[in-house]
Amino acid sequence: MEANTLAVETRTVLKKGVNKIARKNANIPAVVYGYNSPKHILVSEREFERKYHKVSENTIITLLEKDKKLGDVLIKDYQEDLRTQKIMHIDFFEIDTNKKLRTNVPVVAIGTSVGVKAGGILEQLTNTIEVECFPKDIPEKITVNIDNLEIGDSIYLKDVEKIDNVKYMGQEDALIVHVILFKEKVVVEEAPAATEAAATAETPETKEAAPAGEKKAE
Repeated sequence: MEANTLAVETRTVLKKGVNKIARKNANIPAVVYGYNSPKHILVSEREFERKYHKVSENTIITLLEKDKKLGDVLIKDYQEDLRTQKIMHIDFFEIDTNKKLRTNVPVVAIGTSVGVKAGGILEQLTNTIEVECFPKDIPEKITVNIDNLEIGDSIYLKDVEKIDNVKYMGQEDALIVHVILFKEKVVVEEAPAATEAAATAETPETKEAAPAGEKKAE
């Protein structure tokens, strides 16, 4: 998988107030960790959003500081402001091209299910698959063909087409996608309430018994 580049700047002052100023200047505080000591850096918000508007764990990024290679990394985590939807902080994981790693790769369903055409509903239960491989072999995506899925059919991890030099992690019976039959919600109406007369009907025993302190009619 071809690496992408990202210009960064080393952070030397690590204070909360400094991070706030960095964000005001359209920079994103970030940290790089992995095989070496953590590195604290700043990333241009504009460049990051332009190149990596969709954050993905399987994209290899080459960090450059003043055109000098700082290292190859993957995005492992990030913090986002839910109100503004801006990235507030990024965790990069440093990779070694000579060592295998584990990361998550998006799963994409392709085709049109015959079961869906017949009125079924397609449900994708797994959006990513964890893989183990060398960095150069990380796939951009993992596709599953759903053309032949009929109502009631499923695709499990064991059914996903294998990719050379890539090992799928997880249980083989992990459900990836299936087609189910849409069932309309049945509204059960309650039986009509008993009439007041029926609710207060006296039983023979009730007729026989007289209220306490009251004499029975002759």
